[in-house]
Amino acid sequence: MDEDDYRDDGYEWSEAKSADRMARSGFDFHAARRVLESDRYVERWDERHSGLDEERVVATGMLGPAYISVVYTPRGSRKRIISAFEADDDDIADFMVTYALE
Repeated sequence: MDEDDYRDDGYEWSEAKSADRMARSGFDFHAARRVLESDRYVERWDERHSGLDEERVVATGMLGPAYISVVYTPRGSRKRIISAFEADDDDIADFMVTYALE
């Protein structure tokens, strides 16, 4: 864990990456974690970025009116948020099918 990391009972992340996300997209990891805390999101394994030493998961849900994807890796009892961004069309479609939305 680096000096600039945020950490609580359920989550951790780099505050520098969180601040960068805020500057680029208008939301930070504090906001993005709400996707993971909700009861309506879909997950998929991030095959492209997972390796032998780290599993990454992409969780897609809603943050207000926006569809957001949150990339995290399990770290014991915590989820380490790696990234968050506006969801792509495929992840939005998976979310909509799962929750029977039009």
